[in-house]
Amino acid sequence: MRNQRWPATVSTIVSTCHASSIVFDGHVLAWFGPENATWSIPAGRLRAIRELIAESGDVRWFVAFDIDGQEFCLQAPANANGMEGALSALGARLHATLDLQLERAAAGSTRVVWSRPL
Repeated sequence: MRNQRWPATVSTIVSTCHASSIVFDGHVLAWFGPENATWSIPAGRLRAIRELIAESGDVRWFVAFDIDGQEFCLQAPANANGMEGALSALGARLHATLDLQLERAAAGSTRVVWSRPL
């Protein structure tokens, strides 16, 4: 059961906004957004965590979660409800400090917060 691969799931694709929340239960990171949009990913499937500042849009500061074996990432607004707690708990699981630093950065800025060791 330990090596079982859980898929990342996306239930609905909509634009993200401030009315969202994110939680980490010790095993799965889950985001909940407007109009019943959700995604979830087991911590073991994470390849990297990045933060980025979009060029434009209502929400411009994002955290992107790169998924092992996938060409896409899952994103959540960096200021989503629960982000600080979720990153703290996820960081404990990953044995890493996951701190966001780009809140006031210029458009187009990106930063790797964590990546899986090679």
